[in-house]
Amino acid sequence: MDSFSRDNNRGFDWGAFIAGILMVVVAFLLIRNPEKGLHAFVLVFGIVSILQGLVWLAGYSRFRQFFSRSWVTLVSGILDIVVGILFLCSYDIGGLTIAYLFSIWFFVDSIVGISFSWHLKDFSTGYFIFNLIMNILSLIIAVVLILNPVLAALSLIWLVAFWLLVFGINEIITAWMHR
Repeated sequence: MDSFSRDNNRGFDWGAFIAGILMVVVAFLLIRNPEKGLHAFVLVFGIVSILQGLVWLAGYSRFRQFFSRSWVTLVSGILDIVVGILFLCSYDIGGLTIAYLFSIWFFVDSIVGISFSWHLKDFSTGYFIFNLIMNILSLIIAVVLILNPVLAALSLIWLVAFWLLVFGINEIITAWMHR
């Protein structure tokens, strides 16, 4: 029997439930403090980029021994560090870059959500339609972000909060539907 059969997937989905609750909580925190949210995003991405660059640089000497194109790790490490420093020095550039990153993430995640929603027809037609509508709303948010990067940078936190709220509610309901 395959792992996607109806009988094997019965039971409350605690992972989806907890993820949904966390998404809803973060959404309300972002709505309450949007300017701090954007600065936090830029700060976190800057620090992560610098750390990733350091990891690439540290691994360069090991890669040289068995990978002929190890120079790629060196270049990647330097670029990651430069991007991280740029983020930390300019919240505007960081905010715009993050707007593009999130818009691409939302777009891909929404497409995946739409494609996977079809399996829910076996559980409930009503929930399938609800899930499809939620994923289409997420896709619309992604398209708005892609088409208007300056607007997206200005309103990123509100859009992220709304997306987290929609996706979080969807995850909470999914947890109940899988039982």
